[in-house]
Amino acid sequence: MLALGSWAVGNILVGTYGNFKAGGEAKYFHQFNAMWNVVNLGIAAFGYFNAVNSDPSSITNLEILKDYTSLQNFLLLNAGLDVAYIMTGFYLKERSKNSSSAKRLKGYGNSLLLQGGFLLLFDVTLYFIHQNNANINLYPHMESFLTGGVGVGINLKL
Repeated sequence: MLALGSWAVGNILVGTYGNFKAGGEAKYFHQFNAMWNVVNLGIAAFGYFNAVNSDPSSITNLEILKDYTSLQNFLLLNAGLDVAYIMTGFYLKERSKNSSSAKRLKGYGNSLLLQGGFLLLFDVTLYFIHQNNANINLYPHMESFLTGGVGVGINLKL
């Protein structure tokens, strides 16, 4: 969440400055970046404080597995939304060609391309980092996770 939070703070600062100093399409680009990243900062803060205030030792093995699966599904859903943001950015840029609000639409469209592109990179990177971590630390221990580490088995040869 530190990466997302840093991205958000940087975009809010630069976007606010650019909103007041730039003109035309650049003004709207900076304006939308600042507004968009208020939401990103809220998401990053929520995630950070939840992580800091959680006690990993109080989570059961089954909860770890459920949380991991939920996170992976959430990241894939977000990646789909990120593609939708990018497509909306292209749509706004195209729409700006025949609009009286061309500068605003093009500025907002360019902002959506940047923000959607960053978020897509962020979500896909996190997905693969967690997938790699699961391959090393989760999947090899799956049997003991599900059985609690203790069990009895019978081996029959037919």
